Amino acid sequence: MKQGEHAQQSGGNAGPSNEGSGGASGLPSRLGEYYLDTVPDTLDLAERGQLGIGHFTSLLEERLGYEMPIMAHLAVGRPPFMQYILNDIGTCQPKALEAMAFLRLMTGSKVGLDKESRMVEMMALMLGDDGLYWVPGSPDKTWLGIPEPFAAVHGQGRMLRAMIAWYQYTGDPAWKRRIDRMVEGLDKVLSVHKDDYAYFPNHGFYDEEYLRSCFTHKGWKDQIEPKNEKAGEEGSLFNHQGHMPGALATWYQLTGNEQSLRLSGELVRFLTKPKFWADISTLTPADLAAYAPWQQFPAISGPEYPAVIGAEHAHWQGHIHGHINTLRALLEYALATDDERLKAFVRDGYEWTRQEGFIRIGYIGDGQGCGLGRLIGLAVKLSNAGVGDYWEDIDQYIRNQGTEMQIMPDDREYMESLSVGKPPPPKTYALPGDVRNTDHVIDKVIGGFGGHIIKDSVWLCCSPHGNMGLFYAWDGGLRYDEGTARVNLLLNRASPWVDIYSYIPYEGKVILKNKESREVLVRMPLWIDRQQLQVRVGSSPVANVWLGNYIRLRDLKPRDVVTIEFPMRESTEKWTVRKLHRFLKGPEEEVCTCRFKGNTLVEMSPDLFGSPLYKGRAKQYQISKAPMRQVTRFVTPKVLTW
Repeated sequence: MKQGEHAQQSGGNAGPSNEGSGGASGLPSRLGEYYLDTVPDTLDLAERGQLGIGHFTSLLEERLGYEMPIMAHLAVGRPPFMQYILNDIGTCQPKALEAMAFLRLMTGSKVGLDKESRMVEMMALMLGDDGLYWVPGSPDKTWLGIPEPFAAVHGQGRMLRAMIAWYQYTGDPAWKRRIDRMVEGLDKVLSVHKDDYAYFPNHGFYDEEYLRSCFTHKGWKDQIEPKNEKAGEEGSLFNHQGHMPGALATWYQLTGNEQSLRLSGELVRFLTKPKFWADISTLTPADLAAYAPWQQFPAISGPEYPAVIGAEHAHWQGHIHGHINTLRALLEYALATDDERLKAFVRDGYEWTRQEGFIRIGYIGDGQGCGLGRLIGLAVKLSNAGVGDYWEDIDQYIRNQGTEMQIMPDDREYMESLSVGKPPPPKTYALPGDVRNTDHVIDKVIGGFGGHIIKDSVWLCCSPHGNMGLFYAWDGGLRYDEGTARVNLLLNRASPWVDIYSYIPYEGKVILKNKESREVLVRMPLWIDRQQLQVRVGSSPVANVWLGNYIRLRDLKPRDVVTIEFPMRESTEKWTVRKLHRFLKGPEEEVCTCRFKGNTLVEMSPDLFGSPLYKGRAKQYQISKAPMRQVTRFVTPKVLTW
């Protein structure tokens, strides 16, 4: 849409397409195989993913057309309750849809397939003939916030990513037709093209938070170009539209859709304008006032460092989720076009981002369960692309906050206690038009991710990204190409190429059972003493051949068993940890004494600002021999591009 043109009237073209769901749901045929195995009782991301699938499918309510609630309140009053508010179906449920494809692939779980298929069909039918993802607003569904059909900008990008995942996961060509139509709609209906760049307006006809970036039959209220990064939902332009060019670039890489790449490039040229980076010191008082409700930290009053041009190195201040989304999108376009300058820009942005919080354990941003999942995805993509080597970071993240923020069955007693003795929830929590559900709330949140470190709420923004963080680490932790398996993370993992049995952090031992690999490269964490590392193939010791941080094992045969042993290192470290959210109690910062076994935090004093995190680990990991258990393992040769 050229500058000055009136927004196209979607009219009768906006609404459900006539295509139907076309086999959009269910497990693909020949997805993988299952088998019993005895493994160390240590971190297993596929097992965590099974809990995630149970969480998402339990949220689906037939009486509400298989919509998911946006949040669960566990401590506001008794009983705990879930809420359906605002346009959760328009923005957050597509995130869950994407996560569910990932989790099905990594786990082979068949839990809740019937309900999932109905949800997928419902969401596929919301794709209009113009390709956009239209929420059929209704005066009867007051919790949506808009009484007429609308297309949220944020939701388009999230639905595009979800459809790309489902296209690969199911192999159903109907998804390709839908995605190509959405690319057309994003290009011709929703975006504004100007000079060599494009953007999405952020002023629709509804001014409420989370609704102002929604497109309706009337088009846009105005097409004014956003003047700074804080001009958007949650005080961040990047939060609701920054991830869009990444999905478009990925679609080009998968299918060669040139329109998708062109639009991606136009959006990238807009999002990389210097005015959007390192911007807080340049904002007017009115800009800062609009941003204030979302601001976690004081604004910088001047240049960040002498001689540093932060806008050229992806330095930023503000909304961590939006900036990570955007950095990843920029990287995806850079990979599609082999843009070395843009790759370096993203690398700088990642390394700037990881200076915040207590990064040693992945406590970043506002401490929500979704921020780290996004950062894990960015770190994995950077590492897989060779733009940086961040596997040590990823190992630290996933062994700590990346899994500790997930609601586990062992958390049930704590979660039940949060509402004991409290009166019914106050009316002040009743937002206009909200619908509540008090049915088996504790059961349904297990497998989700906490809205913050107190774990007293679970949100449909946090749970998808937290669970996707599990998938990103699972997917990136083991890669295979033409006979060579590359083990990047020493975590339990089954695959068609090699199975990994990790005894860490109880013992310094990892066993690999080879299946199809002729060569295996095994990355050793930085805390391992290389001089004391011992490797055997069967009962025969082999010399350590190093390629960087990887041990190289060649000429392997099927059924070879590789044993790698090393002393388990314990360390005590002191870190200064700052509060990452205003509502947390206690001092603004504390010096914490942390005990690690390898990269696993086993004890912390004082605790993380009154949260229940890590409190059971000292007892759990006090033994020096890993317990064993029998499990059903699932393997699939299918690999997704995400």
